[in-house]
Amino acid sequence: MASVDLRRPTFYASFLRGQAEALFPLEMALERSGIDDILTDWPQRARTPALEHDLAVLDVACDPLPVPDLQGAAVMLGAVYVLEGTRMAGRSILARLADAPNATVIGATAYLRHGFGRRLWPSYLALLETHPETQLHPDRVVDGAQIAFGMFESALLPMLNDAVERSRDAIRVVSSASL
Repeated sequence: MASVDLRRPTFYASFLRGQAEALFPLEMALERSGIDDILTDWPQRARTPALEHDLAVLDVACDPLPVPDLQGAAVMLGAVYVLEGTRMAGRSILARLADAPNATVIGATAYLRHGFGRRLWPSYLALLETHPETQLHPDRVVDGAQIAFGMFESALLPMLNDAVERSRDAIRVVSSASL
């Protein structure tokens, strides 16, 4: 993602669409499986409403991936590991956006700003490290994380491929003009 200029509204909209296509079904699966019984502050962590807001601001539709099966506390906490990681990555993306703000993009950053100022990562890690199921079955934590990573990769790959193609096209145009 570091090579994609998310300050450009087209790329930012594609980025949010990819995030939504993975995040929406992951959060739905977690809620169906009872994550709020494990993470009691889940309602403060869930970012679907913030991402829906940003997509509406940009008038972007998405086609979410299928809802995965995330059964068991260890698998769910593995998936949450990835979701909380994307929250931290959002802070670095916000910093990049602030370097050259675009009003359209800045108006659709509720998802990236979600949870700012809360200590969500440390409280999550404390639970992950002490939960009986994660201690007994660390392999299931990894399974949950791999499911979530795979979903984000599947959802974001088309956007990354599009960004690469647009960059190649721009290079071709500049190269042709200089001949």
